[in-house]
Amino acid sequence: MKTVNRKFSGLLACVLTLLLAFSFAVPAFAAPEKGPGNLKVTIRNNDGLPAMTENQFTVYQIFSGTADKDENTKVGENEWDAFSWNNYTLADIKWGSSITDSGTALLKALKDLKKETADWAYPNGDTNVFASVTTAAELAKVLAEHTENHFLQNFAKTVLQSGNLTKVNVTPTVNNESDASKDFLTFDLQEQGSGYYLFDETDNDAAAVSEYMLAVVGEQDILLKASIPDVDKDIIEGITDKKGEAAGVGDYVQFKLTGTLPKNYGDFDNYKYIFHDTLSKGLTYVQNDDTHPLTVRVYENQEAADADVTHQGGSEIKQAADTYKVSTTGSEGSNPCNLEVIFDDLKTLKVAPEITSESVFVVTYYAQVNKDAVLLSTGNPNTVLLEYSNNPNSDGTGKTKEKKVYVYAFGLDLKKVGSDENKPLAGAGFLLKNEAGNYAIFENQWVNDDGTDFAPAEDGTHTTKVRRLTGWTGTDSAPLTATVTDLITSYQNAKKDFDKATNEQQKAPEGIAYTALQKAKEALATYLLESGEDGAIPDVYGLDAGKYSLEEVIVPDGYNSPEEDFDISITANINKDGILQSVQYKHGEETVTYKAAYDGNVDVPEGDNAGNMVAHFKAGLVQDEIVNQKAPFLPFTGGIGTTIFYVLGLTLIGGAVTYLVIASKKRKKADENA
Repeated sequence: MKTVNRKFSGLLACVLTLLLAFSFAVPAFAAPEKGPGNLKVTIRNNDGLPAMTENQFTVYQIFSGTADKDENTKVGENEWDAFSWNNYTLADIKWGSSITDSGTALLKALKDLKKETADWAYPNGDTNVFASVTTAAELAKVLAEHTENHFLQNFAKTVLQSGNLTKVNVTPTVNNESDASKDFLTFDLQEQGSGYYLFDETDNDAAAVSEYMLAVVGEQDILLKASIPDVDKDIIEGITDKKGEAAGVGDYVQFKLTGTLPKNYGDFDNYKYIFHDTLSKGLTYVQNDDTHPLTVRVYENQEAADADVTHQGGSEIKQAADTYKVSTTGSEGSNPCNLEVIFDDLKTLKVAPEITSESVFVVTYYAQVNKDAVLLSTGNPNTVLLEYSNNPNSDGTGKTKEKKVYVYAFGLDLKKVGSDENKPLAGAGFLLKNEAGNYAIFENQWVNDDGTDFAPAEDGTHTTKVRRLTGWTGTDSAPLTATVTDLITSYQNAKKDFDKATNEQQKAPEGIAYTALQKAKEALATYLLESGEDGAIPDVYGLDAGKYSLEEVIVPDGYNSPEEDFDISITANINKDGILQSVQYKHGEETVTYKAAYDGNVDVPEGDNAGNMVAHFKAGLVQDEIVNQKAPFLPFTGGIGTTIFYVLGLTLIGGAVTYLVIASKKRKKADENA
């Protein structure tokens, strides 16, 4: 977009004309003086606009004149009708002090106006209304007879582009308040005298532009007519809109963008309107489809938009060449981003009800959490801003402030230990399951202490290996959950065969039983979390809040297989502004709450059992230990324990034989005596 020089090409956004006398009415906050004199103009700020400055306006005197009392001047019924300040009007009109060449520059502009072929110069038919104008008074009369906003805006545009105007040397008094909407500027024009003045907003970076043409015959108090639209962003969960939400890798998040229009929307002949939406690296825009559509709806007003909790109301606008376009390359407008919804000109939009300054636009779309989701307390911020036409008389644009929402992902920092003095256990293998019973799918990655990625050093130093979640079995194009169940069974069978095999068959690296076991283990690698020598299980990144379980499929030698899975739950506490306050971790009867920290300090857990935990919420990870019970002692084959069993067995057998022999002899003797 080109930069707009409003000093020479700005248009009239608020023009109020006194019939025949060429004076302009404005909203009055304080009554003007009863007679001429006290020539002060106060311009007050509007909601949503930045603080006012003394250089915000350049002032020109287009005509000079004298205050004349006219008892018959009629008061208009609206802001575009004639209006008199206490029956004082501007009379004896001549070229003002800003016209340094007896009106030559303006008369040159009149020549351009007389050649003007646009409809605005011919409001009464085939005759150009400027055709016979040669003096200041004649020009004033034409303008007083044509007070339509469209007409006056185009007149001002031509004059400012063609005229050689000298600004009035006046510096306003600035009153800045803590609330910028209450700021105001006061211009004292007593030295310049009564006349017809143009106040041109010259700040090229203004959010919105105002120009005023005023007949100054007394004190006047006016409100900036320019206003700016607003934009907001929410996360949709059911019928609730939120500023923050927990979501894990593979989850879909629905976003809602809401845009309003400025109060002076009616002053524009065309209106550019662009939503610039930026996703964090942890979210991927989902292309518009039947399951995850992008929709655009327009509502009559904010109340109607707020009442539509199902987001199915209003008037849906279908994407087309004459409605809007969508860009995901960031190539449109002046603020590249991930997603843009672009209205080149809202004024050409044909919808019912008709677009007004009260209309509200709502865009909804989906994004999916990807493997790059950040786990820190700051979460994954997502922003939107609105680019919009800021000047009724040019193609300049302004931008709103960004609005943010946050998506939070979490992880696990677990350790495997034995029941014998919490001895670290290496070689334990787990599969992570969600509440639906699907298995987590991982890839390896290396991270800094703050959770950001980096490539591992060639010598293997300064690296932390983690397992980033990439999805779940049984979803989208992922493997079936039953497939992983079969892999687990294959591994368990290979382990049984390994335990029964001979020493030669168990021997690494070529023993047949060893090779089969390693192959079965490698088939589980995409899903497997395996403890290292220090008992640490690789950190898991990318979980949603929710319930999970760890299924131990590889049990360290000398320890019992657990009777049930290791169940955990993660609960996120996010406030109404979308900021993460705390994370609650629970396993069995143990509950720990971690406070989220934003000042660089570690996060301290709360709760009676916090002493059993590492005392900080490390980069969004919840922490715990998984304990395996030591197996009871059993003798080994060929040991002294086996010999004891042999001797004891033989003794018992010998005793039993002796008993049988003695008993047999007694029976025989008894039979002989009978």
